Amino acid sequence: MFKLCDLKNIHLSFGSKVIFDDAGIDINEGDHIGLLGLNGKGKSSLFKIIAEDVFPDHSTPPFLFNKAKKKKGENFNFAVFLVPQEIETVKIEHRLLSKFIFNFYPKLATLFQNLDQVNEQIEKDGSEALLEKQKNVLEEIEHLKGWELMRSYESYLKLFGLLEHDKDIENLSGGEQKKVLLSLGLSAPAPLVLWDEPTNHLDLETIKILENEIKGQNKTFLLISHDRYFLSEITNKICHIQHGKIISFQGSYTDYLTHLQAEEENRIKLLEKLNNNLRREDAWMKQGIKARGTRSKKRVENFHNIKDNIAHLKTLAHKQVELELTKSQRKTKSLVQAANLSFSYEEKNIFNQINFTINKGDKIGLLGRNGEGKSTLVKLILEEIAKKSGNFKKADDLSIQYFSQSRKEIDVDKTPFELLGDGNDFVTLPSGHKKHVVSYFESFLFHRDEINRPLSTFSGGEKSRLQLALNLLIPGDLLIFDEPTNDLDLETIQILEKTLSDFKGSLLLISHDRAFLSQVTNKVWLLKGGDLESFEGGYSQVEDYLELSTMEEILLHEEAPSKKEIISNPIHEKKEIKKLSNEDKIRFKEIDSRIEAKESEIDQITTLLEGLSQNASDQESVELMGRLSLKQESLEEELLELYEVKEEKK
Repeated sequence: MFKLCDLKNIHLSFGSKVIFDDAGIDINEGDHIGLLGLNGKGKSSLFKIIAEDVFPDHSTPPFLFNKAKKKKGENFNFAVFLVPQEIETVKIEHRLLSKFIFNFYPKLATLFQNLDQVNEQIEKDGSEALLEKQKNVLEEIEHLKGWELMRSYESYLKLFGLLEHDKDIENLSGGEQKKVLLSLGLSAPAPLVLWDEPTNHLDLETIKILENEIKGQNKTFLLISHDRYFLSEITNKICHIQHGKIISFQGSYTDYLTHLQAEEENRIKLLEKLNNNLRREDAWMKQGIKARGTRSKKRVENFHNIKDNIAHLKTLAHKQVELELTKSQRKTKSLVQAANLSFSYEEKNIFNQINFTINKGDKIGLLGRNGEGKSTLVKLILEEIAKKSGNFKKADDLSIQYFSQSRKEIDVDKTPFELLGDGNDFVTLPSGHKKHVVSYFESFLFHRDEINRPLSTFSGGEKSRLQLALNLLIPGDLLIFDEPTNDLDLETIQILEKTLSDFKGSLLLISHDRAFLSQVTNKVWLLKGGDLESFEGGYSQVEDYLELSTMEEILLHEEAPSKKEIISNPIHEKKEIKKLSNEDKIRFKEIDSRIEAKESEIDQITTLLEGLSQNASDQESVELMGRLSLKQESLEEELLELYEVKEEKK
């Protein structure tokens, strides 16, 4: 097994807060590592250490970062590419989408800028000196595989539907900006890629595309994610940051959960055994000296060892956040009703006569691709915007609580004590019961010593956890959450999941977290093309429908706009294949990557066809199989032509 790097003796503290205490991690070629841990406990710090943006504290023995220099006897340059979570964190010098990649490759940026300048000069004066300079720049770009990198980046932009490459990055939506970051990560040639919450703010279709691409690349990566489906699909190793250490487990995220469950069961059995021993030894200790005779020194030590072991096991036990949501006393069954509801922004139609009802006890997952109107629908329900036509009715005195993705409610000048207790020692839960503010704070996996720590010193994830604590103090007839799992660690998500599952009131959840939706919802609304389709069986029912939709998206995708065509009868008409021109054959010296991409796409369609052939009982599936078969046939012809070009160059 080829080791890419290892980090040893990691010590890192911020003031009195210890992040790492003599931690270490090994990363081997082919590792698909899911990085777990509570927010604020070191996940992002570890990324920054590996990317050498942050350096650990001085220690004895000293911090070591051993990087591979050779790979299987070949020249090998170790490099790390960190895919940021947000565009806002990037220092932007190149704003156009086509050149945004240069913000991450400054050497290439300089070379391409020099090439443009030389080409302009050659148009005025084609001297031999300028031609030689042009040749040198081209050779250096080729040596750095700059052309290949640019083609790969642009190909991924097109895969994610970003076709207008002359746009300014700031004019893109949040979802589009996220797709740019995905394109950067997928095209990165570095042997180690660090992904920081790549699925945040993405719709389910895009997550599925990302999932397939990452699995198809077989690159080495570390991944921070709260999406359990995503983690389960793409990881083969788990690293869990706990108590300043990094615990490694070889296996997928699903395997790790099974391992944790087995450990917990063994811990419970051991605790029961120790408790039985403790009761017996405690009874012996309480006997009078005369009744016991001479004290057994060994038995007394055993008694204290048992107590210490029990205390240690309790610290290892997984803390449970004690959340409490109480349904309102409203008797009305129907809370919100809409009939033939339409809405549009200027010339853009968002909804076209949709109908829906929110009843008491409904737990609805609101799905739809970015831009399909999820946020608009929420604003209509909140009556922040007015409908264009149709009927809309809410129950009298209906109390709706809306919890957005932002943390604008948190005043960073306050402390958790001031935020949650508002100056009081006790908080009032939705049930009416009171709980001490410190105890409530601890139930969200914080330590009581942090209760008076300034909020400005808390990490983004810790602030999200505090925002959740603040939100869940507010009662309502209908609770609306917009991406509630974003920036939460997995431990907190699982606790929120259980709390909302047990909640008897009504919920509307915008979320891309498939595991969360599966556990919490009993109904799903899908927004698509201005229509709203309701699935009464929850997310498990809509999942198959979304899978079919993803298959259809594959048929619509082409590598370049010039290859798109309109098929009037997709089952019977064969698509015209665009031949590679001589200019293309000369330009693309490296075609192996294109062959690999075609083969990968053919393999994906073959897998889809195999799955469909087992359930092709309806007309829609039969037609879809026909269209997929035509797509596969055209790809195979393109692949054959690529092989012919390759043979010509030998």
